[in-house]
This record gives sequence, structure tokens and C-alpha cells, in this order.
Amino acid sequence: MIAFMKSKKAIITTSWDDGDPLDKKLSKLLLKHSIPGTFYIPVKNGNKKLLTNENIKDLSKNFEIGGHTLNHSPLSTLSQDVAKDEIMMGKEKLEEICGEIISFAYPRGKYNDVVIQLVKKAEFKGARTAEILRTTINDPFVCHPTAHATNRILLSKGKQMLFSNNKLLFSSLLSSGAIFKTWDKIAKKSLDFVLTNGGIWHLWGHSWEIDENNDWELLDDVLAYVKKKGKEYGAEFLTNGELFENIK
Repeated sequence: MIAFMKSKKAIITTSWDDGDPLDKKLSKLLLKHSIPGTFYIPVKNGNKKLLTNENIKDLSKNFEIGGHTLNHSPLSTLSQDVAKDEIMMGKEKLEEICGEIISFAYPRGKYNDVVIQLVKKAEFKGARTAEILRTTINDPFVCHPTAHATNRILLSKGKQMLFSNNKLLFSSLLSSGAIFKTWDKIAKKSLDFVLTNGGIWHLWGHSWEIDENNDWELLDDVLAYVKKKGKEYGAEFLTNGELFENIK
């Protein structure tokens, strides 16, 4: 359990997956608003273009770099030995570029108990999933974020709320109608909830997704809101790794 969760202290963190070259554009927005971020980067991702080693090294000067496997493989579909290699080799390759990494994200959000144990054995301190609408963490290796920077279908959002143990957040999003609106409205409303009630607000996404949806202006607006409101309420801004290190 996280010690600070018993108070009304608010924690703000963001994370971004897949190591697309557009992460350079996204990182400039984070720097513009002085918001920390963790970039989860696979070493390979099929035929998709990725950040170069030099890009990753430059990114690590201002942001946290996290593991995302060797080949961006959905780990729960692999044998234990192959999954182990994916996790360990991805970590080793990244550490050759930018030094120690302590955070991990499950590719495509796929994980199970065996995968969690493999991530622990690889000496990561925590791992993020792809589930949303959560504001607390009970297990650092099952870290669910709050908002996804893309428009999920209503069925997906409803399913996430059913699995969430935060009924107050559900009520807030439902009564305000935010759950039926675009991702930026959900992000802002859920942030307001965390700032008022305490907990962790965690925004995650992909730079390529932001680009495909032409959402750069929306992201800029959300980040400006996050910084302004976060400062007003005295929220603590952390990387995912710093968040995991706070968990006792």
C-alpha cells in the first residue's frame, strides 16, 4: 500500500509507450509545461520506426526511460522462457544506452501472474498496465493509470469502471457526463477528482496515437490544465519510477 494514499495528497504522473519518433514532439510539450513523464520503449517493434539510440539518450536527460520488452511482445501469450528473454534483453539493451531503468510497462497491457513474477525477477520496481480509471495502487506491479489520451468506446470505459474499486470517481464521471465525452474531458474531470479527494492521477498514451487523431492541441490544453491546477492544489509531480519508489 502507498503510505501517502491515506492523506488527501495528490500525485500527478504521466507515461508514454512504444518509442515512436514522435515522442520527441511529445517530450517538448511536457517540457513546455514542466510535467515529468516516463517513456516506455521497446528495442524493436516490427517494421515501425523507433527512436534512435541517440534520441533515447537525449530523452533520458529530462525524462525517465522504462522497459517495454525487446520486441514489443504481448508477454502473456509467450512461453515463460521467451517472456523472460523479452523482459531481460529489453532492459539490458536500454541500460546500455541510458543507464539503470526501474519501470516497466506491459506491451498491449497483457500480463498474468507468471509475467508479473518475471518482471520482479528482472529487478524492476513497478509495472504499468493499460487499464484506466484508477486513482490508487495496491501493487506496484499492477499499476493502473487514470486516463488514456485517446477516445475509447463507451463499452470499454464502462468495463473499466466496473472493475474499478473507486465508486466515487465513477459517480463523479457519470453525474457530470464526462464519461460520455472525449478523453480530454475525462482527463480533466478525473484530475479534479484526485485533487479534491487525494490519490494518483496518471495520464498515459502514445505519441503516434496523438498524431493519428490530430490531438496535439488537445494534449497541449490538457497539460496546461494539469500544471495550473496541480500547482494550485499543491500536487506532487513524479515520474512512474519515483512513484514506485514511494510505495511501501
